Amino acid sequence: MFSNKSILPKILSHSLILFLSLFAFASATAHSKKADLTDEDRKLLKSLRITPPSIWIEAHDFTVELNDGSIINLKDYHHRFVLLNFWATWCVPCLKEMPDLEKAYQKMGSKKLIVLAVGMGEDKSSIRKFAEKHEFTFPMVADSTLEIARLYGVENIPITYLINPEGVIIGRALGIRDWASPELIEFMDSKLESVSE
Repeated sequence: MFSNKSILPKILSHSLILFLSLFAFASATAHSKKADLTDEDRKLLKSLRITPPSIWIEAHDFTVELNDGSIINLKDYHHRFVLLNFWATWCVPCLKEMPDLEKAYQKMGSKKLIVLAVGMGEDKSSIRKFAEKHEFTFPMVADSTLEIARLYGVENIPITYLINPEGVIIGRALGIRDWASPELIEFMDSKLESVSE
């Protein structure tokens, strides 16, 4: 005959195993959602040499200090597109790409698009001098400890993540791109219009 003392541990262990299995299944299901892009969206992004993700990837939030001393979180920029660009002052391809990032920022305006340039291994002083010298108006931040770069798994630069207004990564580009291309600007504008409707 079974005693209560021998059954209770078995019930608890089976309950724990069931709970953990359900949790693991729910987590896997949540992270394996398809990216919210139509076939047309994917085709356009690929034609611009921007790689769309195959699964839904929420952008990792982080906190950083801007050149003016204000503190921001990436999530502060929800409801607009973000071009999260990783670069360095010594990186020649990065420097060639920056004018196009500035053009995109100017064309769309900061209410629709934020270009956030993360200077890998750079300090605030060098970022400030660089921005002033080249007259870039978009936010540039120092990542002297490479904390943000590690958060995004950045190994090569320039690399830029296209983040939609809901905070989801919808594209990634390694190397120089024309971020001010009319097709990309139109794509972002149309997505913002559909969000506001």
